[in-house]
Amino acid sequence: MSRNASPRLTACLLICAASWVGGGAARAADYEVVIHHAELEETGIKPKVGDTITFINHAEISHNLYLTYEDGRMETLDTQIPNSTKKAVLHTAGRVVIRCWIHPIIRLEMTVADAS
Repeated sequence: MSRNASPRLTACLLICAASWVGGGAARAADYEVVIHHAELEETGIKPKVGDTITFINHAEISHNLYLTYEDGRMETLDTQIPNSTKKAVLHTAGRVVIRCWIHPIIRLEMTVADAS
């Protein structure tokens, strides 16, 4: 700040900076979905854009999950061996279908809400 800045302007700038750095933005949530032998555990979660889903493979077989967004965009999580985890950050609001490339019977649908 220059010497010519008024105390009122200085206080206003400090308050604005503090609210910009520490407030206003909602925190992203973390969810877990367990993979059993040939199914994804139904969780009833209601995720938002920016939230993270951790997929935990409790099956004795490998899986290869992928997400398909309503706009057609796909995201693959690559091969997931037993007793491992993979994470996906949800990027788009709308319906998301989660399936396994190896076991197409595995399917979970959820609706992702806007972040706000």
